[in-house]
Amino acid sequence: MKRIKKESLNQIKGGTSTITGTILNALVDIFTLIKDAGYAVGSGIRRISEDQLCPLK
Repeated sequence: MKRIKKESLNQIKGGTSTITGTILNALVDIFTLIKDAGYAVGSGIRRISEDQLCPLK
């Protein structure tokens, strides 16, 4: 194995600049949450405007 000098170690850059699976899953979950919230709000507005609310008796 080749030894690397201390000065060369400072020049090594790591990490990734691409989208990983974890980030993609988080973005999909956020999109799904926003979509479901939109459906719920839209359904509520439609039910209120059509006067089809369940009674709270």
